[in-house]
Amino acid sequence: MELERLAIRARLRSPWESIDLGIALARQHWWPLFIVWLLPASVVFACSFWLLHDSPSWALLLVWWLKPVYDRLPLFIASRALFGERVSVSGALKQFFSLNRRDWFAWLTWRRLSATRSYDMPVTLLEQTSGSARAARIGVLHRKHSNAATWLTLTGFHLEFFLFLALLAFMYLLIPEQVQIDWLPMLTNNALWLEWASNVLYLLVMAAVAPFYVVSGFCLYIGRRIELEAWDIEIQFRSLRDRHLRAQKDRQKRAAHATTAASLLLLCVLSISTLLPAEDASAEAALTPEQSRETIDQVLAGEDFHQQEEVSGWRLKELDMDSEIPEWLIDFVQWLENRQLASDKEREVDWAAHIGLLAELLLWAAFIGLVAYLLLRHREQILQSLRWQRKKPETRLRPETLFGLDVRQSSLPDDVCAEVLRLWRSGDKRGGLGLLYRATLAHLIESYQFEFGDHLTESECAQLVRQRQAHPQPEAQRPVSAALCELVQQLTVAWQQLAYAHRAPQLAQVETLCNQWQEAFGNED
Repeated sequence: MELERLAIRARLRSPWESIDLGIALARQHWWPLFIVWLLPASVVFACSFWLLHDSPSWALLLVWWLKPVYDRLPLFIASRALFGERVSVSGALKQFFSLNRRDWFAWLTWRRLSATRSYDMPVTLLEQTSGSARAARIGVLHRKHSNAATWLTLTGFHLEFFLFLALLAFMYLLIPEQVQIDWLPMLTNNALWLEWASNVLYLLVMAAVAPFYVVSGFCLYIGRRIELEAWDIEIQFRSLRDRHLRAQKDRQKRAAHATTAASLLLLCVLSISTLLPAEDASAEAALTPEQSRETIDQVLAGEDFHQQEEVSGWRLKELDMDSEIPEWLIDFVQWLENRQLASDKEREVDWAAHIGLLAELLLWAAFIGLVAYLLLRHREQILQSLRWQRKKPETRLRPETLFGLDVRQSSLPDDVCAEVLRLWRSGDKRGGLGLLYRATLAHLIESYQFEFGDHLTESECAQLVRQRQAHPQPEAQRPVSAALCELVQQLTVAWQQLAYAHRAPQLAQVETLCNQWQEAFGNED
């Protein structure tokens, strides 16, 4: 997998950020996704019209039931677009039968009503796993993001239904008031053409919504794989490796150029040396024996062969081994030897007692040392079992990121409001309002000890601030003022509208929020 070609930034995202990314990707490639979904569905719709002409409801149910068959083509195009590869509509249609060859029966029977269809489909289509391997993979993926995939399915179903009703109402509004048409008799008198027309309208609605549903589930799957397989770290390592290889190739090229230059220089020197006149290399005539002897005598008469050096030191005196040892000395040595043997026999019992005592002392010392070693090695377990160890105060871990935003105090500029207004006026509205929002979260975590986590949404964080303002606990936590609570509520709504609905507030509202933020947190900086 060529992660360097990834068209998106590989980073950890919340499930709702992944779905939002899928919607943006589907908007970018909506037209080919819409066409490749609609064409196979239209073929099935035409066949059902021919076979079930008198049963339009059953025909629509058949088209709706075969949705997993049509979803594979948009998923195929989105998977290639994610890595910078563009697939044409005709190229995708040529892959229709090959893409639907794997597990088609399962997806049209017991998996058809799965609430996580868009989340699970990439495992079958892209990883091409089945059986126990697929079950194990699905089990790993569903440990997270399965709830978001279920809500995505429910949202897509309701969106189709409401769009269908909206189109019906829009078409009804286009009928002139002068034309008086009684719709109820047409519905009650088996007006097949009206039912087939509504089926065509619903088919178009399904084709329009399907790209967003399929691509959002695919991006949810990609976000889970980034988290499991650490794609962001792997990309960094690959870039470091490529940089090292490029530097190594540059060094090899420089070394090759230097070697070539040295070879050329050596060749030039050799060429010049061959052109110079050669010296007279004729050897002198050989010396006669008399001349050689005179030369040797001159060398031996030199100072190198007539140096004298005095060395002093101690050495052993050479003894005369032929001299005899006196008899009295031999008798004295024998007397000492006999006396030593007699004393050893008298004290033989005492030495045995001393050896036994020494062995006992060594055994006791080894036992005491072993007990001390065991007590020292397992002191933590012993103290914990006897409950002598004091409980360490629990340290609260402060989060570094929330909703994909860096909420560390060290990441904030010195003047937050000035930087927010500068980013906003330069055109980076998301960056400016995002800086103000994450600065608010950072101060709430640092100064007011709020325990925000990734399991909370922006609205839930604002709800926690409102609860503390309504029910203050001065002894345990720092109270929240009404002005600060109002700032958090307004800023949360503005951020949600910009981040998810892409509706930016007015500059005057941003300036008001900055003034309120300065009043709430300006004295703490």
